[in-house]
Amino acid sequence: MKKYIITIIILFTIISLSIGGYFIYSNAKTNEADSVDKLKEKCLSELNFLSTQTIEIMNGLNNISYSNFEIVNKEIPTSENGGQNTVSTENSISSSIVEYNNILNRNDKDIDWKKISKIVENIYGSWTNILIDLTTMNVNKDNLLQYNTILDSIVTNIQNKDKVEILTNTADLYNLLYLYVKDFSDKEREISLFYIRSNILYAYSLASQQNWDKMREYINIAKQEFNNVLNNQVDNISNIDVINKAYILINEIEDDINNKNESIFYINYKNLMQELEAI
Repeated sequence: MKKYIITIIILFTIISLSIGGYFIYSNAKTNEADSVDKLKEKCLSELNFLSTQTIEIMNGLNNISYSNFEIVNKEIPTSENGGQNTVSTENSISSSIVEYNNILNRNDKDIDWKKISKIVENIYGSWTNILIDLTTMNVNKDNLLQYNTILDSIVTNIQNKDKVEILTNTADLYNLLYLYVKDFSDKEREISLFYIRSNILYAYSLASQQNWDKMREYINIAKQEFNNVLNNQVDNISNIDVINKAYILINEIEDDINNKNESIFYINYKNLMQELEAI
């Protein structure tokens, strides 16, 4: 009888340990999956930050702003009325005025190099932490190493005030973001949007050189990739209007390139990039 009881106890203990081990293993796997998903979301958020910063650099090189106006502080000299003649004094007052951001009347020669330098420095400050996260997600190491190399080239070209080379560098930098997202993300729409923006930015980088043939190639790729987003509109019911507007703008940009109209290209580029951010 004792042996029977002992056998029952041993079997019960084995079964209990097996069940307990299964739940521990199951919980560990669940926690591991949750941890990976959280890191994926973090990496995507970090790359969206780099996306915004890179586009801001490229827009700044042509004095393109997404806002319709900006507040500018200006020093206005004061004057004293000395009878028939007005005598200027050394005094001045500071005044804030509203200036509208008009692409057709923009001055693409007067580049704010200090602002662009500050953005590049901010990217340097963020990149080390982002690099660690992307390495953890097994992103291609050769592509990761290229980021810092291109960033260094941008600094050199900022010092030389070489706008054309910086546009090329930043377009290459953005293409790396697309490659990173493709390596770790399972969100097809996000991957497509990075690829679409990358090709649009390559076209944009060539606009000041009026390299229309190469621009047309990039826009054709962006247009083809955008079909993937259009075909998945069922999953984006709330964004259907924005998606359709973006598709119309891609076609308008294609017309601008065919008509070799640089100014209108910039207008439609600005509107398109804003719509893509809203998708």
